[in-house]
Amino acid sequence: MDDQKTEQQSIDHSEATPDSRLPTPCPQCPDYLAGWKRAQADYANLKKDVEREKSEFSKYANERLLSSLLPAFDQYDTAISFAPDVTGLEPDQRKRIENWIVGLKAIRSIWENTFQEIGLEKVAATGTFDPLVHEAAGEEASGAPEHSIIRVLQNGWRLNGKLLRPARVILARRT
Repeated sequence: MDDQKTEQQSIDHSEATPDSRLPTPCPQCPDYLAGWKRAQADYANLKKDVEREKSEFSKYANERLLSSLLPAFDQYDTAISFAPDVTGLEPDQRKRIENWIVGLKAIRSIWENTFQEIGLEKVAATGTFDPLVHEAAGEEASGAPEHSIIRVLQNGWRLNGKLLRPARVILARRT
């Protein structure tokens, strides 16, 4: 057994150089390598695209739900604007209604904070009419400059910069 090891160790490797032991490259090898590099780049681009799409999806995933809830928020806002005058009531009744109104306004504040956290914001509805974010519901004679907004019928909303609903407004016209 020792004789075999000695015999294998005594084989002369001088004829075999490191380059000669490698297989000769095939003529298509550069094309294969270029194709592999393109596939790697395409895969990296695909991963970036998928991450971007996931980010966009999560950013606007609640768009439909929020669009459905906005009319309820509008009605809630309208209800608060018609809070009763409590000046002529007895102190006990006045205190109860005032506390009730404070509670309603606190709930509205919670809604607004939540909207802000998720990126939902009102469309500015002052100044000049902008057809990209406003919807003209009518015109009224006014001393204000023509095509300026004089009244808001329904607030408009954006979600992370994307318009969910335009503001419905009344515009001024020349008298």
